[in-house]
Amino acid sequence: MSTQAYLGLAQDICAFALVFVLPFVDVPFTRRLKQHSSADGRLIHYRRIVAGTLLVTAVVIVCSGHAGLWDVPRNPGEPAWFERQPWIYALAAALTAAYFALGLWPGLHAMLNHRARPKYSRAMRSLRFLAPVSPRERYWWALVSLTAGICEEILFRGFLLQYLRGHLDGGPHMNIVFAWLVSSIAFGLGHLYQGWAGVCRTTVAGLALGMLAILSGTLALPIVLHVLADLQVLAIYRPTLDAPEEAAALIAGCKCES
Repeated sequence: MSTQAYLGLAQDICAFALVFVLPFVDVPFTRRLKQHSSADGRLIHYRRIVAGTLLVTAVVIVCSGHAGLWDVPRNPGEPAWFERQPWIYALAAALTAAYFALGLWPGLHAMLNHRARPKYSRAMRSLRFLAPVSPRERYWWALVSLTAGICEEILFRGFLLQYLRGHLDGGPHMNIVFAWLVSSIAFGLGHLYQGWAGVCRTTVAGLALGMLAILSGTLALPIVLHVLADLQVLAIYRPTLDAPEEAAALIAGCKCES
């Protein structure tokens, strides 16, 4: 069996794990956090996320061989609908920009007007079992945001998107549209611990991030915006300032199931 064949098999296993295994890994841990969320429990979970995400990303990079996962090229044989229809390109770019502008507005608004924070915090209530409360948690949340923003883009927009398009040694050679859709759905399923509403929200986010990667041709902008989207939780959610009693309960430990 050649080295290329081994790499192809390894990539098949990595892609299968990303789509069908990893979505279920976090579910038991987050279920326990919902039943009893505390500062210590959340810190353990954050550390697990950082270590696990870095490990999976390292394995995927090694299994990808010498393939570059940073660039998102378009195949010459694919329908060049971007180039042939400039209005489609402009519409896709405008919709993507509008999505990220709306998505990042809560964090910016909360920083500019602290009185707006409680409104956005209430919208996050279903995720308070996972959100950072204490200063140490907030530090680790920043690390989680940085790790997730970089690694998840490499995994889903770098590896999986290119694998599905047949740019690596394995893969089914899908066209760019189907690969974009499938990789975005896989990204959404990776957030199954947030419930099906969370899967839908993150699938839409995956579509926007994937479109941005295709439009720009690299992972640079998706990584930056992904990191900012996760970091804005630190601006929006400040229970120690806005709801001290709730913050004390969340730090000591309480049930957070809706």
